[in-house]
Amino acid sequence: MVVTGDTQYAGTDTNIFLTVYGVNGSTEEMLLPKNGDRFERDQEDTFTLEIDDIAPLKKIRVRIDGSGCRPDWFLDRILMRNLTTEEEYLFTYENWLSKTKGPKRTKVCELPAVVDEEEMVDKTNYIIQVQTSDVGGAGTDANVFLIVFGEYGDTGMLPLKEGTNRNKFERKSKDVFRIPEMLSLGELSKVRVWHDNKGPAPGWHLEYIDVKDETMDQMFRFPCNRWLAKGEDDGMIIRELACANNDSIDLSDKTKYEIATTTANTDNASTAENAWIVLEGRKARSKEFVLENKKKKFLCGATDTFEFSSKHLGEIAGICLGHISKDGKKVKKEVFWHVMEVVVTEMELGNKYFFHCDAQIPLTAKKDQFLTFECYKSVESFASKVRKLVPVKYEIIVITGDVKGGGTDANVSITIYGVNGDSGKRALKKKFRNLFERGQTDRFVLEMLDLGELLRVKVEHDGSSLNNGWFLECVEVTNMANSVTTIFQCGKWLDAHKADGEIYRVLYPRY
Repeated sequence: MVVTGDTQYAGTDTNIFLTVYGVNGSTEEMLLPKNGDRFERDQEDTFTLEIDDIAPLKKIRVRIDGSGCRPDWFLDRILMRNLTTEEEYLFTYENWLSKTKGPKRTKVCELPAVVDEEEMVDKTNYIIQVQTSDVGGAGTDANVFLIVFGEYGDTGMLPLKEGTNRNKFERKSKDVFRIPEMLSLGELSKVRVWHDNKGPAPGWHLEYIDVKDETMDQMFRFPCNRWLAKGEDDGMIIRELACANNDSIDLSDKTKYEIATTTANTDNASTAENAWIVLEGRKARSKEFVLENKKKKFLCGATDTFEFSSKHLGEIAGICLGHISKDGKKVKKEVFWHVMEVVVTEMELGNKYFFHCDAQIPLTAKKDQFLTFECYKSVESFASKVRKLVPVKYEIIVITGDVKGGGTDANVSITIYGVNGDSGKRALKKKFRNLFERGQTDRFVLEMLDLGELLRVKVEHDGSSLNNGWFLECVEVTNMANSVTTIFQCGKWLDAHKADGEIYRVLYPRY
């Protein structure tokens, strides 16, 4: 449900776009249909959206394009309800989306999900440090842009304009940019950095980018050591850089672990006493952590969480779990704690380890009795997976249909989506070649972090030029590292004046 504010001129005719971010991924940007008199002052408009199961939701991004005779909009709030689970998420803005009205003068906003009056994402300031290499001609006069990706989505496009140096991105220099009041992305996974190739010397050799989350007080490094230049390396002016933090964890450093215990929901399952745990890692064994029973923990059906710091243990393979009296006195009668499950989360990387217990643990006066459990399931965090990815070249074959008027002179771009993320919108360009002619096959090579199994592609053109209608036959994408080719059939027009009038297509693999 979308609620427009009750203020003068609050209603709008503009196009409104919504992107939803959850723990398990994000949606594409979706256009909210403007049927009838939607988005009028003090009005509630209800939509049904079918999206992937990415819950629990963390945030949304709302964007307007400023079109229409009433381009400004006062958004009060958005309420999202999962029709299956009945879960509700509230997103409150109470402000203008406008280039001319309100204090922010912006056409885009990010709003944290609120559940039971608690915000699901913290706000933070990001400090971005960009180190240009000490290489001949390394500096650039071009405009540089960045998108940062993490557990809870991405930042959107950040123009790196106002930094510590007036003359930015010079050889051997470090430029620092402060991005205030952002919704935290949690653990960072990658960045996408590019420039617009403007200026007399646009080529750029980037050494690395550091991003600091001030709320987490954590720095994330993204090494590059490559050119972003039309005339150097592979000629690309966009790079995707994986976070190097996975490699830099020092085993002497302390790692935070969260222990979540679930007590059985049966009679006499609870305990008023303490528990203790030892984590068995592939690299090391932790000391004994006491799970103190403060504020009525270990009640029937309850899940309780505890945090401990330890040296880095590596992958958690097993746990030892005990039940001990608070005062250390001798136990006179048999008392048990019935624990169903323990989940261990490695806080730095976000990896989770699950232990199914369903066991009665006897109370003892000393830590001399315990039960052991093996990890039955582990879930590597998305951020941790992405950090391990390497840059891969993809060959993209685009076949234009052999039909009358099938070719286009418009600018064509593609976005490739895989299980490891997406490529971002990439222009399909080539010098000295007339692209996308009737019956023609065009080949492009793009580099990006390994996307894994491909899920879909979005192909679009910008409608520029007189002859912009295009009949796209099919797209083939080959991962040049493993020679796996995925075919996306189209066989449709991308033409504002033919068929359904769309100038983009989302295509799914043909197996």
